[in-house]
Amino acid sequence: YQAKKAGRNALCFFDPGMQRMVTARADMEKDLRRALEQNQFKLYFQSQVYRNSQIVGAEGLLRWQHPERGLVSPLEFIPLAEKTGLILPIGQWVLETALTQLKVWECNLHTRHLRLAVNVSARQFRHPDFVVQIQQALRSNLINPELLKLELTESLVLDNINDTIVKMHALREIGVRCSLDDFGTGYSSFSYLTKLPLDQLKID
Repeated sequence: YQAKKAGRNALCFFDPGMQRMVTARADMEKDLRRALEQNQFKLYFQSQVYRNSQIVGAEGLLRWQHPERGLVSPLEFIPLAEKTGLILPIGQWVLETALTQLKVWECNLHTRHLRLAVNVSARQFRHPDFVVQIQQALRSNLINPELLKLELTESLVLDNINDTIVKMHALREIGVRCSLDDFGTGYSSFSYLTKLPLDQLKID
């Protein structure tokens, strides 16, 4: 596996560092499962501000409050969550937590207009029931769909653009907005942008 990771057509010899990496990954996977069971994840909110300094919404930022390591960045655990499939229950937790926050904001005259953006993983988005799950979550929480924004990465969008377009149109029909995150880090073609029903482009 180390040879494959290095670009294939290579030889690798065992060293203790490789064993440490394998052990660390196994430990993190175990900790991730425990984090879900013990509700160790936190969702922080980063303001999104219009040019007149008015706050128009926020982006939900996932962090893991590890009991020993403190706050763990998603850069450390999201790739492993994707590989193991744990990203699906984690993504569902993020969605439910975001909708709960929208409900809280809705009860306040000063915050009821705020929109909330959440990042969607490739594995989540490619799930056959993804749109239905979003719709059911919105209905059960009695949330105005226009207040929810889903952020998709450029690589996710391009991976299967026809499926992406179908799902994005289905989301738009129920009122959910879509944002393209980190535009400029990958293929960065303006031609495919015209095919996508995007509400927002976030430039890297």
